[in-house]
Amino acid sequence: MKTYHLKKIILFTILLGASQVSWAACDQTLSPGANLASAVSSAANGSTICLNSGNYGNINLFNIARSGYVTIKSVSAKGAAIAPQVGNTKYVRLESLTISGDVLQNSCSANVQWINNDFAGRGLTLSNSGCGNLNTLIDGNSFTAYNVGGGYEGRLSLVYGSGITITNNFFGNGGASDGIQLVGGVSNVNISKNTFSGILESLCGSVHCDAVQLYGAGTGIVLDGNYFANGDTFIMAPDGTNNFTVKNNVFNGSGVSYPFKIQLGSANNAVFNHNTLVNASAAFDSKTGSPASYNVQAINNIFASGSGTKTTGGSGCSSCTISNNLTGTPTYVGGTNPTTLAGYQLTSSSLGYKAANDGYDMGVVFTGTTTPPPVAPTTLAAPTNLRMN
Repeated sequence: MKTYHLKKIILFTILLGASQVSWAACDQTLSPGANLASAVSSAANGSTICLNSGNYGNINLFNIARSGYVTIKSVSAKGAAIAPQVGNTKYVRLESLTISGDVLQNSCSANVQWINNDFAGRGLTLSNSGCGNLNTLIDGNSFTAYNVGGGYEGRLSLVYGSGITITNNFFGNGGASDGIQLVGGVSNVNISKNTFSGILESLCGSVHCDAVQLYGAGTGIVLDGNYFANGDTFIMAPDGTNNFTVKNNVFNGSGVSYPFKIQLGSANNAVFNHNTLVNASAAFDSKTGSPASYNVQAINNIFASGSGTKTTGGSGCSSCTISNNLTGTPTYVGGTNPTTLAGYQLTSSSLGYKAANDGYDMGVVFTGTTTPPPVAPTTLAAPTNLRMN
């Protein structure tokens, strides 16, 4: 047999094998109009339900008591458009879908994963009062430009519940909505490795447009290793927080004039360590008439290009430690104006290199993250929707 024909046979065999592997990944394939809820309920643990391209509309995944994951995914590149409502259901993974319309996860649904989806409707709301640990993962999704209208104001809104991990998502590119809104006593939330960009007050009218807004959220909220850019307010939490941790984030406020892009008001035992701020200042104080912030620790941060802190608003900041922060001009591995979090790692010749009081660099530390401990939720009061500035 000639070499040319042998190569063709080998190539055909490889392609056929790849096709069979792809096909084998789908344990069943459905089209619009099929009874997806029934398929999810009866699917074997570890199986995958593939959806052909098309619009599936609102799908109610209610009262499905599973003991292991079933995956629902598009056959091709997010071609299946679906608005799943997940209530009192466990062990469902929604992957590589176009999520359309209002989407809700409630009634103590747990072990739910939202992976690599495009949220093209009003976003995702988790409302799970009295449920404990939800063990919910929201990873690799795109929450882009849309208006939330009434109700909660986040592209992702967290209302009660705990045990939520939000990683590797994109929030931004216009629209009238917060990136993430945390209310109602939601607790034990790890928000890490996400990008927030293009969330602007000028597009919002009466709706808030904060990258991350906390109101009535419980303890154990951690922002770790996120990149914030091109926004008016990056963290809006003027109404009180408890044990809120903000570390290893980059806040790049260049090009947007709002001065205090980080507002922690009446914050008890907040940690604001190892962050890099460029043209973005942080307020640790309170609204007029509200309790002072207490025991805030702001240490080993970089405040570059006019960034700084304020502790004088309202009742101020009591027993707070704001020390060992760099206010010079560092040099970064990503050049003068990095556009990613990784680009803000300090060069070995930079100001602040290995100069933190824990032996690491000032600003962001590129050595991993920690997980917050589980804690009890707090009680939600009526929001004031007021800023400190």
